[in-house]
Amino acid sequence: MRAVQDAGRTRCVREATKALDGTVEDMRAFLETGYRLAQAEDDRVAVARILADATISDALRAAAGTAIDGTPEELRYFLEVGQYEVDG
Repeated sequence: MRAVQDAGRTRCVREATKALDGTVEDMRAFLETGYRLAQAEDDRVAVARILADATISDALRAAAGTAIDGTPEELRYFLEVGQYEVDG
């Protein structure tokens, strides 16, 4: 049943819920490293969805392709700012 409930949730939400259900050490580990890794995976999925859209411009496709291979910070920047700065 748990797998069915988790299917539509982002990794960030799943990991945060797991940490909250765990120990203080689990929560600390999530905040120190787990959140960043989970958010990066969610961001990579979001950029992949952009790339899957056949109607995007070549410039946006190139920028998204660069971002998806980048660091977690680059992924986040692209989703929050960069995708809106692309000409095309």
